[in-house]
Amino acid sequence: MKMSRTIHVVDDDDLARDVISSLVATLPGVSVSTWDSAERFLGAARDGAAPGVVLLDLNMPGLSGNEALRAFDHRRFPAIIVSGQGQITSAVEALKRGAIDFIEKPFTLEKLLGPLKIAFDLLDRNLAEERQSDRDRDRLETLSEREVEILALLVDGMTNREVAEKLGLSVRTVESHRARIMLKLDVASFAEAIRLAVLAGIETPG
Repeated sequence: MKMSRTIHVVDDDDLARDVISSLVATLPGVSVSTWDSAERFLGAARDGAAPGVVLLDLNMPGLSGNEALRAFDHRRFPAIIVSGQGQITSAVEALKRGAIDFIEKPFTLEKLLGPLKIAFDLLDRNLAEERQSDRDRDRLETLSEREVEILALLVDGMTNREVAEKLGLSVRTVESHRARIMLKLDVASFAEAIRLAVLAGIETPG
């Protein structure tokens, strides 16, 4: 396990919640948050709770585990379903709704390690992509309105000459804008600038 890991234990049963949280708290570098209902956890997630793996009970009053999965941000909170015996059908349904795995109660820490690794590896990839997306958006925000307009037209497949004709500019002016776009975005090729624009869903202003 890596450092600064967060595990959210969501279970309405006080004893089960204490047992599970005590179990995972023995893992190095792990912090544990506990929630006695899916509603409380989802509220905390919306309010900025630390991204982490969720150990989610299936049968709870109010929102069940399966119902809660519909409202999950699965990229920031990958879920492992914790189910009682005889709940296989419901657990399979949870997998269809985005859960990483399900584990029957009672379970040992060893039983949990494999699914936790899968979930944390997925979370790492998701958060890395999120950070990269944030950096890409920051770079695109350095462009002027005219540069955004030109970039969007080039994304649409126009040539420099076609962009110049559409905007009433000279071809040389469009080429100068292209060079500044590459400089601001810190890319080695205009193809990379196009990639950033496509991923950001950049559109022509107006």
